[in-house]
Amino acid sequence: MLAVRHLHKSIERQPVLKDVSFELRPGMVAGLIGRNGAGKTTLLKTMAGVYDPDAGDVLLEGESVHRRPEIKREIVFLPDNPEALFGYTPEECARLYALVYPRFDRAAFDEMIRRFGLPANRKIRQLSRGMKMLASISLGIATRASYVLLDEPTNGIDPIAKQQVLTLLVEAVSEGVTLLIASHAMGDLERLSDMILMIRQGEVEIHEIADPSRGEAVKLQVVFDGEAPAAWLASPQVMVLEHVGRVYTLLVSREEGDAKLEELRRMNPLVLEELPLALEDLFMWKHGGRSDEDR
Repeated sequence: MLAVRHLHKSIERQPVLKDVSFELRPGMVAGLIGRNGAGKTTLLKTMAGVYDPDAGDVLLEGESVHRRPEIKREIVFLPDNPEALFGYTPEECARLYALVYPRFDRAAFDEMIRRFGLPANRKIRQLSRGMKMLASISLGIATRASYVLLDEPTNGIDPIAKQQVLTLLVEAVSEGVTLLIASHAMGDLERLSDMILMIRQGEVEIHEIADPSRGEAVKLQVVFDGEAPAAWLASPQVMVLEHVGRVYTLLVSREEGDAKLEELRRMNPLVLEELPLALEDLFMWKHGGRSDEDR
């Protein structure tokens, strides 16, 4: 098990992670979501031992990743743009990784390269974005590390490459690898993940996929009889997701005894239908404000 315990981290004297704690069980997939600048990349790098925490620790089977450097071989961080590999070919990268990771599976790597049609002897900087990510993920999986941390693995790649990446990740999980995936592709995370970590203002909330809303909000489609109630729609407990003609798609708070829902029912709308709450809806409900570059 990989456990994050009371992690704190500041970048340029600005707090980015604040008392973050959670656990990743073997063979699970966890999604990491948050606004740009929320601290997703910082969290991944600190878990992998790239950054040292200001306080707290990351424990693999009870041993500190930061006090026992050899443990880092069990955790691989794959950035969204593998610039460190650009000057090498996939063949050269494989030889380098084999020196660092004692269980590096060269046969498996060669098979993945063949399967995805990646040129083994072309510099990675010359490959398309999708090919770069496939090469990086293939290297990460071939290390046979127990935990693979990915930063936006499908960002900016075409649909075919995206499907290849997702297939590769699913196959890795079937072989017992644990994945933590930071991504804005919430539909993919919702399908793949067992658990969602939502980071906001440096703090992390844990949401099980089986009940992503935790009862905090309900999604509704509403058609009002006559003029829409502007004051009710503008209240802090209501969020308008979409408005087409007289049809509103809303998120409404379940707090305070469902008071806002009761108000809505008393208006006797022509249509009042509850819709499934998706992960993206929960993200919209929870987040807002300005966006900064990820750290």
